[in-house]
Parts: sequence; structure tokens; C-alpha cells
Amino acid sequence: MWNTRVLGPPRVALYKVFPAVVAAPAPLCCIIAFNAFQTLAGVALGTRLLRRPLPGFCRRHFRSRVQVAMGVEGSADSDGKAPQTAAQGELFLYNEDFGYAAFEVSGGGAGTRALVCIGGLTDGLLSLRYLPTLAEVVSSHKAGSWRVVQPVLQSSYRGWGTGSLDEDVEDIDRLLSYLSSHRGISEVALLGHSTGCQDVVRYLAVGKHSSMVKAVILQAPVSDREALLLTNTGSSDGVDTTFAQYCELAAQMVSDGRGDEVMPRAASLLIGPPHAISAYRFNSLTGCMTDDDMFSSDLTDSELQRRLGHICVPTLVVVSVDDEYVPPTVDCRTLAARMADAMAVGPLGQAEVLAIQQGGHALRTPSATQQFVDKVQRFLGLLGQPGQRSLSWEIAMAKDIQRWASEVAGGRPLMVALVGMPGSGKTTAANAIGRLIGPDCVVVPTDGFHLPLDVLRARSDGADAVYRSGPSDTFDPEALRRCLCQIRGDDGAAVREVLLPGFDHGVGEPIAGAHRFVRQVHKIVLVEGLYLLHDADGWEGVGALFDHRIYIDADIEKAIVGIKERNKVIPGYTLEEIEIRCDRVDRKNAITVRGCRDRADIIVASGPAPPGAG
Repeated sequence: MWNTRVLGPPRVALYKVFPAVVAAPAPLCCIIAFNAFQTLAGVALGTRLLRRPLPGFCRRHFRSRVQVAMGVEGSADSDGKAPQTAAQGELFLYNEDFGYAAFEVSGGGAGTRALVCIGGLTDGLLSLRYLPTLAEVVSSHKAGSWRVVQPVLQSSYRGWGTGSLDEDVEDIDRLLSYLSSHRGISEVALLGHSTGCQDVVRYLAVGKHSSMVKAVILQAPVSDREALLLTNTGSSDGVDTTFAQYCELAAQMVSDGRGDEVMPRAASLLIGPPHAISAYRFNSLTGCMTDDDMFSSDLTDSELQRRLGHICVPTLVVVSVDDEYVPPTVDCRTLAARMADAMAVGPLGQAEVLAIQQGGHALRTPSATQQFVDKVQRFLGLLGQPGQRSLSWEIAMAKDIQRWASEVAGGRPLMVALVGMPGSGKTTAANAIGRLIGPDCVVVPTDGFHLPLDVLRARSDGADAVYRSGPSDTFDPEALRRCLCQIRGDDGAAVREVLLPGFDHGVGEPIAGAHRFVRQVHKIVLVEGLYLLHDADGWEGVGALFDHRIYIDADIEKAIVGIKERNKVIPGYTLEEIEIRCDRVDRKNAITVRGCRDRADIIVASGPAPPGAG
């Protein structure tokens, strides 16, 4: 959303954003003023941002690094005085051709890691009032010695209305390239505020230097669409007639190939600041499943995965319960948890959520700032710690699977088996890969093909079978075979949908119809389980139903530790009994699965699995 402090005529906006101009050396005044004017003038003329290089005079004087102190007006205190958000630091050009600058708080640190902060609509340097406090804390050894950098993007200040996420991605690419080549930075964490969260998410998807990104912080990831509906109608349900008409106009202009054209001034006033806005950006901010629509509460889990499923680095999602841009009908905590679960790192437990009770959209209260800064310090300080699970081979595997799917002939889905011993992390890996691929992929766990407990009890060895539930002879491989053949379309059985069972580990029973394959939707079927490559107890030939067979190689002793943690939820057993059962039953199952290793096409090494990993 927008920063309501930076409004008014260009002269006032320039002073609000760049008060350092009055105290800076003359050459620096010219450069800062020109940088701001470039953003303001492009919008005032109803065009894209000016894209002419800076004059040679300005470029010459900015090639040397200059120490400056910047100040930005904050909101008024209770006594009516406006406090100053100020930070000592270094202002530098990261793009000399177009004159785009960035500010490093404290300036020129010795560390090789940087926290890059991306603001929201109308934001500019130090619009994030918590930035100086955050920089002081994360630069400490406890947090991992992070330098803090905030860039001016093409879309900063008044440029947001004629910008786009992809243009911001280009700027972030230029910035990261400059930080790497000129300022000794090798790793970054991206912090997005408000609409800056969209920039961060988009950058992880298409950024050229995204491999430098080791973590993500999304502060106030709100839906612009729902916020605009709220401000124009008073609720997220009804739609103001005028607002709806401009939404239709913008969509039509985009459809007609006129997305770069500027909307009528009345339309920009409905958005908020009286800045020019293109039809494309108006539609992107107000439409459903458009480029900017990533965090709306009405998106389905599948749609959220489509938007966020590629996030494969540790992520911190920070929301305020009292965020003024979130409709009161939306539960911020629940929505943030859904966002975290939609990410590829969600199954690994590497997507955290912090819900601040009182802080508002911009975390303007001291207590909210302190909660946020403390959490960020802990979050960054844990990165790269021994034993921390992160995605590795899964990222490349997801790309390979997508490539294999494009090569499948006959319209049938690609069939992939993911096999590993108990505790190897196969369930976690399968869910992460599924999110990385997106809605085209359905993940099917074979746990749902456990025989029901009443069937096991009816056997001659009923008591022992129930106790042992989990070995290859306590499954129904024939039922699995039928489902797989239906999905493959063997013998003309290409049904449109196939329902597959899930499993409730809490009660030890399968759940009918927990998973669904839809032929028109799913181009990839990823089946994960223990015995897909087994050649006894009715499992013979099941492995041949797959196009590719992947085996996760794991250490049995480490896997058993994870199983003991997971099996604590099994009802009716003491912790001592669980220890005994894991050693007697699960260890034997692991040995059986390991015997199938040589039947796999691909063997990958298991990483440290989170507690309870399958």
C-alpha cells in the first residue's frame, strides 16, 4: 500500500523525502534533486519514468562515495511534535545510467551479507521508520553481521503508478549485481514492506541473481485488491459503482493492448495519492490473480501455492492484527499461516509467522518495532546453523520433473515415484517439490493404502499385525495398483477423476477420498512411499508403473530418531513403548526399503529432516 506521508506538490514532496539536500555539498544536491525529480517528472507528464542517463556532470561527482545523514519526517508524537527518523549512512548510485541510488545505513560495512529493504507504494529512502533501529540490531554479531541497504527503484515515490513488478525486478537485479561487484556482498536477505512484498516474491521467481537470496522477510503482505475495496466501499464485499467502472475500464484497456496508457485522474484519486496510474497497474492492483494479487484472503490454497510455491529460502511473514489496510473480516494470523504453508519451505518448517497485536501497517509504535526487530534478529541469526533443514536437490528435481512432463506423449500424466525409508524426509521433500512445481502436480502419499485396523485385527496374527502396522504386508498394494492404472489410463480406463485415500497418523486409519487426481488439471503425479520399489508381499510390478523412480538415501540411525519423535502421536503407547516399537518394527521396515535402493533410476542424499518427517 501507499505511504500517505509523501503527498502534495513536487516541491513539498522533494523536501519531505530529501531534507539532506539543504545541507549536502552542491554536487550532491544536484544529484539527489535530479534523482527525485526524475521520479516526479515522469508521472507529472503522464508518461513512464524518464529513462535518459544522468548528465555527465552528475555522474562524475557521484562516482566517489559520499557520507551523508538523511532525515525523513515521522508521524507526530502525543505532544504534537514530529520526530525525526534519521540515519547516518552512505548514499551511492547503483545504476549510473539512470541515476538510481541506494542508501546503506551506517555505510560501507565490512560484512559480506546485506539485508536489502524494498518499500511499498510511494515509499522512498527511510520511509520504513523502523529501518535505523533494525540496522543497528542486525549488524551485531548475534544476528550474523548484516549490512542494511535500501534502494530507490523506478517505482519509488510517485513512480509506482506507471511501474510494474518486473521493472522493480530489473532494478533489484542491478542493485544486487552492484553490491556483489562493488561492495563485497555475496549473500542477501530481502525484506519487503507492503507492496514491496510482491517485489520480493516476484524476484525469487525471475530474478537473475536470486541465488544470492538466502532469506526473505515479508512485513505487511496485504492484498491491495481487498484494501482498495475496503477504502472505496467500507467493506470487502460491496463494490462502489464508480470504482467498479474504472476496474472494468482498466481491464479493457489492458485487453486492447493499451495497458501503458494513463487512466483518468478520477481513477487515480480512487487509489489514493493523486498520482498518474497506468491501466496496467490499476488492473494489477485491483484484479483477481493479476500480477500484484498475491495475498488476498479469497485465494484458494491452490492459488496461493501458484503465487508463493516457488519460495525456497527461509521466510518470515510478519502481520499486524490491527493493520488498517486489512478488512476486519480477515483473520490475519490464519491468512499468514496459509501463506507460509503455500511456500516450498512450508513443509520444512522454514516459513515462520509473527503476528503483532498492535502496530498497524507500518509498525509505527515502539513496542511493535521492538517485537519486529527482535524477531528479525533471531531469524537472521539462525540462518545456516548446523542441522537446519533447507531445500537443496528438491529445487533442481522440480525443474527436471517439469521437463520430463513436457516430453510425455499421448496426453497422460507423468508418473514419478519418490521412495525412502521411514524418517528419510520423503514426505517433506514430496510436498516441497509439489509446491515448487505448482498446481500441475498432485502429491499422493501411499500411507493412505494402509489396511484398516479392523482388517488387520481379523487376521490370524491380528494383534501382532496391528502392533506392526507399517510393514509391506500391512498395506493394500492391489488397491494402489488399480488407482495408478486408472491415472495412467491403462486399458482405456482414463477416467476424469480418481479419488485416493489419505492417512490419519493420530488414529492409525486411512481416510477415504483425501486426495484427488483431476486429468484436466494434473500433468504430474508424484507418489511418495516406502514400498513402491519392493518386489514382495503383492508389491511386485508396482515400480514399473512409473516413468521415473527416485530414492532418498538416508542414514538409518538418524532416520530412527525422527521416527521416534513422529510416533509420539500414536495413541495408546507410552514413550518407552514407542522407543521399543521403533527399534523393533521401524528399523526392520527401513532395512527392507533400503534393499530396494538399486531399483531406483535416481538416488539423492537426504538432508537433515525436521521432526516428524516421513
